[in-house]
Amino acid sequence: MSKNKTNHMPRETLTNKNHIKRILYASDLTKSAPKVYQYVLYLAKQFNAEIVCLHVIDRYSQNAAMAFAMSYLTNEDKQEITLRERNKALDEMAHRNRQTFIRQHLGIEDGFYPEQLSLKIKNEVVFGNVEEQIIKHSIDSNCDLVVMGAYEKPFFTFTTTLSKRVMKRSKVPVNVVPIPGERKQQSTGLLPSYLPQFSAARSK
Repeated sequence: MSKNKTNHMPRETLTNKNHIKRILYASDLTKSAPKVYQYVLYLAKQFNAEIVCLHVIDRYSQNAAMAFAMSYLTNEDKQEITLRERNKALDEMAHRNRQTFIRQHLGIEDGFYPEQLSLKIKNEVVFGNVEEQIIKHSIDSNCDLVVMGAYEKPFFTFTTTLSKRVMKRSKVPVNVVPIPGERKQQSTGLLPSYLPQFSAARSK
């Protein structure tokens, strides 16, 4: 009887829960981030999934001197700085999508190039708490998978406090990618959120 029920079960009932339609990729814009982005592109290619590239500028983690200086600025100055830093990060994210950047910085000829994959990719830059923004955008964007990373350290698991908290709270699967080496300052000069690197996925 159970076999007959399975045979007559609608196809979408068997597959929809496991189908990845939208991936949230949290990027820290470090030098190693383009390599994990290749991993995200590989996943998106397999499922023909959309990608939401999220970069969170954690204003609460900026150094004390910067926080002190910001407290004396006018609201107009703060808005100008916020807009400038947001646009700077968006420009960097767009730059990293280009084929010339991937070839120059990854040194590979058979990498995945966003402009050739016909995938829908959305870049978002927000201010706030990194954990909260990752959870919020995974829900608001109706994502089926969250991809983030953590830097490896000797004698410790590669998962970070942030990734553990996100995995505990997330309503969808979280893919945590190990990154060799210590966490570095992001190229934009802003304090990065935590995240990924992965050996470049290659197309055969």
